[in-house]
Amino acid sequence: MTRTARSTAPVRKLPFQPRPRPGEGRTAFIERLATANFLRPSYLRAYLRAPGSDKAAPSWERLAAVTGRDPVVLQEVLERKQCVECGRPLPIGDYLTPRRRCSQACRQKSYRKRHPKPLKATRITNCQECGRRLPYHVRPRQYCSPACRTAAYRRRMSAARPPQIRAKNCLACEAPLLSGPTTKIYCSKRCARWTYTTRRIDQGLPPLPQPAADIPRGFQPDCCVVCGTPLTLGTTGQIRLTCSGSCRAKRAYWRKKEKLATAA
Repeated sequence: MTRTARSTAPVRKLPFQPRPRPGEGRTAFIERLATANFLRPSYLRAYLRAPGSDKAAPSWERLAAVTGRDPVVLQEVLERKQCVECGRPLPIGDYLTPRRRCSQACRQKSYRKRHPKPLKATRITNCQECGRRLPYHVRPRQYCSPACRTAAYRRRMSAARPPQIRAKNCLACEAPLLSGPTTKIYCSKRCARWTYTTRRIDQGLPPLPQPAADIPRGFQPDCCVVCGTPLTLGTTGQIRLTCSGSCRAKRAYWRKKEKLATAA
């Protein structure tokens, strides 16, 4: 249908008339009307525009003519806004922001739906370790004192840690071990030193570590060969070259690096 024919032809009522829904809007109603009458919504929207305005919105007069209704009543029904909470029509008035609920009660009801109250946690009234009644406190508590808290922590850690098999006899002299740490395997330092020297002899090493070849045998340096800290003879008369374990590790690293450089 051309523009001239559309402007001169009378508007005819469509055969199938769906009932307009309150607050549906003009666009949604036109789509339902076109689908009910086996028409394309774009064609019906173009047909309902006023003559001479191809880009304007569909006219309420032409829409009322194809539906056989009063244009004022049809516009009021389609543009009527309802409360999203109770479904009642919203009051008509000039508001700064569009209203979606009809009253303060509906607004509070929607807010309670969006933000439900959290479930009240069961308050612990007795200590989880000793069972005594807990005094009232603002913050929730599980233990009555730091001692109970520490005891519960140690119990949890011991349950999570794998059990360790404690040696009952000394590995060197087989004497019964007295109370002590769980990792104790020797009854005295003498047994530990004897085991250490025996293991070195079995490996083909001297009983005690010897100084390097660049230092004269039997000579005790006055200071550490790494950091320069003053040194003295050990308790057993052993010659000391370093002052601490960190210096000993540094010296071993340097010697290893020098050996690799010589081999290359």
